[in-house]
Amino acid sequence: MNPTLIIASLTIKEAVRRRLLLAFLSITVVVVGLSAWGFDRLAHSQSLTSGESNLAVPQALILFMFMLSFVLALSASAIAAPSISSELESGVLMTVVTRPIRRSEVLIGKWLGLAALLAGYAVGVCVLQFAVVRIVSGFLPPNPVLVCVYLFAEGALLLTLSLLLSTRLPAIAVGVIGVAVFGAGWLGGVVGSLGTAFNISALRTIGQIGRFLLPTDGLWHAAIYYLQPASLIAEDGGSRQNPFYAQGAPAWPYLLWVACWFLIVLIAAVASFERREL
Repeated sequence: MNPTLIIASLTIKEAVRRRLLLAFLSITVVVVGLSAWGFDRLAHSQSLTSGESNLAVPQALILFMFMLSFVLALSASAIAAPSISSELESGVLMTVVTRPIRRSEVLIGKWLGLAALLAGYAVGVCVLQFAVVRIVSGFLPPNPVLVCVYLFAEGALLLTLSLLLSTRLPAIAVGVIGVAVFGAGWLGGVVGSLGTAFNISALRTIGQIGRFLLPTDGLWHAAIYYLQPASLIAEDGGSRQNPFYAQGAPAWPYLLWVACWFLIVLIAAVASFERREL
C-alpha cells in the first residue's frame, strides 16, 4: 500500500481516538437543535406576513451557517495543530521518518487524512442543517451542494495553513493563530464592505487585499451567494453591503487564485518539514 495512504489512514484513526471530532459534533448537534426551534418560530410567527417570513428564514439560515462555518474552521485548526508539532515533541515522527518513508509522504498523508475527516464533517453539518430548515420551514437553499463545497474549502484552507505552522510552532500556538486568522479574514471582509457602502477607497482596498492574502472571507461569500434565494437577491438589489450578503458568484480568476494559494501553502509546508531538524 502507498505510504501516503497509510499515513492518511493512521491520521484518521488518531483524530478519532483523541475524540476531538466527537466534541465538535456535539457542539454542532446543539447548535442545529437550537436552530430547529428558532426556524420553526420564525416560519410560523403570527407577527410576520408570508412574504416577510420568506425573506427572514434565508437570512437567519445565513447567520446560522456562519456560526457553523466558525465551528468548521475551529475544527480544522484544532485537528491540524498537533499533527506535526506534537508528534515531533513526543518523538513519534522520529521513528517514522527514519524508515524508507519520505517526509513529504508523511505530511501529504496527514493532510489527506485530515481533509477527508473535514470533508465528512462539512457534509454532515450541511445535510443536518438543511434538512432541519427544510422540515420546519419548507425552505432549501438554491444550491446546497456548492454551499457545502465552499464551506469545506474554507475549512481546508485553514487546515493547510495550520499544518504549515505545525511544522514550526507548538500545537497550542498553532490553534490560537488559526482562530485569530479566521477572525482577521472575516474582519477584513467587514472592512471591505464598509468601504464599498460608504465609498471609502482605502477600506475597500484593504478588504480586497485581505481576500487575496487569506481567501477565507471570499469563500464564505461564495457560500452566502448559493444560500440566497432569488427573492432575497431581488429584495436587496445588490445595494446592501454587509458580511452576510453576496452580490454575485465568485469569479473564475479568484477561484483559480484560491487553488494556487492552497498549492503554495502546501508546498511551503512540505519544504518547511523537510528542513526541520528532528
